[in-house]
Amino acid sequence: TLTVNPMMVAEELQCDWKKVRAEFASANRDVKEKAPEWTLKVPGNGETDPGGAAPVELNGANGVYRRMIIHSSGNVRESRYYLQQAGAEARERLLLAAANEWGVPVSELVAKDSVITHAKTRRRISYGAIAGKAARTPLPDPSKIKIKTPDKYTLLGTEQKSFDVPLKVTGEAIYGIDIRLPGMLYAAARACPVWGGDIKSYDFERIKSMPGVHSVVRLPFDALTRSVGFLCGGVAVVADSWWRAKTALEALPIEWDHGPGAAVNSASLYDLHMATAKEPGEAKTDEGNVDAAMGRAAKVVEAVYSVPFSPRARMEPGNATVLVTDSRVDIWSGDQDPQGLLRRAAKLTGTAPENVYIHTTFQGGGYGSNGNGPQGEQAVAVANAVRGRPVKMLWTREEDWGTGTKYRPMSVCLFKAGLDAEGWPIAIEVRHATTWSLGDMGYRGLSAPPYFVPNYRLTLHAPKTHVPIGTRRGTGAAPNGFYMESFIDELANVAGKDPYLYRRELIARNPAEPKRGIGGFVHRDDFLKALDMVAKMSGWGTPLPEGWARGIAIDDRRRPTRTTSTICAQVHTVEVTKRGQLKLHRVDVVFEQGFALMNPLSVRKQIEGQIAWGYDDTMYQATTLEDGRAVERNFDKFPVSRMNEYPKQVNIAFLKTNRWITGAGEEAIPQVPPAILNAVFKITGKRFRSIPLKNHDLSWG
Repeated sequence: TLTVNPMMVAEELQCDWKKVRAEFASANRDVKEKAPEWTLKVPGNGETDPGGAAPVELNGANGVYRRMIIHSSGNVRESRYYLQQAGAEARERLLLAAANEWGVPVSELVAKDSVITHAKTRRRISYGAIAGKAARTPLPDPSKIKIKTPDKYTLLGTEQKSFDVPLKVTGEAIYGIDIRLPGMLYAAARACPVWGGDIKSYDFERIKSMPGVHSVVRLPFDALTRSVGFLCGGVAVVADSWWRAKTALEALPIEWDHGPGAAVNSASLYDLHMATAKEPGEAKTDEGNVDAAMGRAAKVVEAVYSVPFSPRARMEPGNATVLVTDSRVDIWSGDQDPQGLLRRAAKLTGTAPENVYIHTTFQGGGYGSNGNGPQGEQAVAVANAVRGRPVKMLWTREEDWGTGTKYRPMSVCLFKAGLDAEGWPIAIEVRHATTWSLGDMGYRGLSAPPYFVPNYRLTLHAPKTHVPIGTRRGTGAAPNGFYMESFIDELANVAGKDPYLYRRELIARNPAEPKRGIGGFVHRDDFLKALDMVAKMSGWGTPLPEGWARGIAIDDRRRPTRTTSTICAQVHTVEVTKRGQLKLHRVDVVFEQGFALMNPLSVRKQIEGQIAWGYDDTMYQATTLEDGRAVERNFDKFPVSRMNEYPKQVNIAFLKTNRWITGAGEEAIPQVPPAILNAVFKITGKRFRSIPLKNHDLSWG
C-alpha cells in the first residue's frame, strides 16, 4: 500500500513519480474531516466497467480517507476509484489555479511531471509554486471529474519498486516495537492461558519490591473489554524496563479461572466436528435430487478431509505504546485497522474520538485484521491506569501466539460422490463442520463449485468451541479450496482420467455466461483459459524422473456475498524420495489480472510470498490444543520452512479478463496444499486428506 496507493493518486495527478514520497495517513484527521459528498457515489457500473469499481466495504466509511483498514485483499478494490478521484481533483485544481493566474483557458494547459505548461506563451509553473493558490481554488463542479480507464494508464500497470524495501533493508523503518519516548514505562502482560477465562486473584505484595516495579494493572474480562476485542482476562506488570516488568510478571502469583474450555483438546474437538457433521445441517446449496442420483450411481466415493487451527504467527510480537491524559490519547502502533483502534481506544478511556491520535508505524506481520488480538487495546487499558506517562506494552511471542491471536478454525469436511459408469459425477454431497461464524467463510467456494454436477448439496454444520476465530490470511477459501481441489482429484483417479482433463471437462459442462452454474458459478471460459495456460506452462503430461509428479489446482476465492473474484491456477512439480522426504522443485502460476494490475511487480512478490505461506501450511504448521490452550507458542514447536525448501523455479503468467478482480493479497494460497498433496498421491499412492504433512508417512516403494 505504501507504493501502490501513491501510484493510484499519481496516475491522475500527473506528477513526477521520481519525486513522490509516501507517508501514513492520519486516522484522527479521518474522524474530523469527511469525504466530499461527490465522491461517495461509486462511478460506473460495477466490476465489468473499466471506468467503474466494485467496493463492498465503504458504507459508513465516510471520513476523508474512507477505508483505512487493510484486509480482505481489498486495498485496491476498495480504494482505487477514490484515490484516483483525489489525484484527478488535485490536478484540476492546480490547472484552474494556473489558468486564473495567467488569464488563459484551462483547456490550453497541460499538466505533466509536476509542471503545468501553456504552450502558446511558453509559460511554465511547478506544482509546488501554484499549490498554495490551488488549495484555495475549489472546482465549480468536481462531480464532473472522470477518472482514467486502464487503457489510458501511463504509470499504473508498470512495475515500480516498493518504497518500503530500502527502509527495511537499512533498518530505517520504524516498527511499533522500536518506539521510545521520554519518561516511558514498560508493561508485560499475561492473559488467562485458556480463551474465555479470567483472573481470580494475584498477589502484588510478592513483587512490589522487585527492582523497577511501578504497579500492577488488572485487565478485566467484562462487557467493556469484550466489546473492544479482549479474548480473556489478565494482568500486566508496569516497570521502568520491559525486562524488569517481564521478570516481575513471571514471579507474580496468579490464580486463574480457566472456565469450561480447560477440558478441551484437539482430539475431542475433532470428534465433536465429526459428530456435528453427521447431524442435520443448514443447506447452503441444494440443486437437483442428490439422494435419488446417489441411488442410481455406478460407484459411490466417500472421503473425509480436515484442517487444524492455524495462527498468524507474525514475527513482531503484539505491542503498542500509549499515552493517556485527561484530554487526549496518543497511540504508537502498527495496526491493520487504525480507524478501529481509534474508536476502541476512545471507548476504553472515555475520550472523544477526535482527541485520539494514532501514530502509525510499520507492522511486523498482520495476516488478518480482525484476528491480531487486542494488542493496542490492552496497551490502552494499561496506560489508562497510569495516566500522564507513556507506557509501552509488549507481549512475549508465547503470549502473542497463545492467547493474543485469533485462529483460522479447525474444520472437517465430508464428501460423498455418485459416479456414472464412465466416472463422471452425477451427484455430490458436501457436509462441512466448521466454527466459522464470519459471513460466508464456511461455505465460500463450496457453495458454487466450478465443476458441473447436476445434483449437488452443501450443508453447513456448526460445532461450538471456545477458541477465538478470525480471518487469517487465505480466510475460508484456503480450507475450502483444499477440500474441493483434493476431492475432485480423487474422483479423477477413481475414474481413471487425467486430473487436468477431468477438471476441464467438468468446468466446460457449465453453461456459458450470463447463465450460471450450480450455486451461481460464473466465469467458465476464463477458468478454462487459466487451466489450459497453466497446464501448458508446466509441461503437463511430459515425462518426469521416478519419484517426481505434478499436481494441479484452481480456485478464485469466490464468495456468494460478492461479485468479484480472482482466478488462480497452479501446477506444483514435486519430488518425494522413497524415504518420504519431499522437495518442491517448481511452481507454475496463472493469475488473473482483470482489466489491469496497479503494480505487477508487487503482485509477483505477493504470489511468491503466498507460495511460501501455503507451503508452510501444507508441510508444518498447525495449532493443537491441550487442556484448552494452544500448545505451539513459539518456533520450537511451530516450524517455518527454510530458504533451501523454496522452489527454484516459480513461473508466473497473468491472464487478462474483462473485469476488476477481488485482489492479490491471498488469492494464490488455497491452491498450494491440494496441488502438493495431489502430486504426492501420484508418487506414493497415498491419499492424504489432512494437513500438515509432517503428521504423515510419505515413504513409498
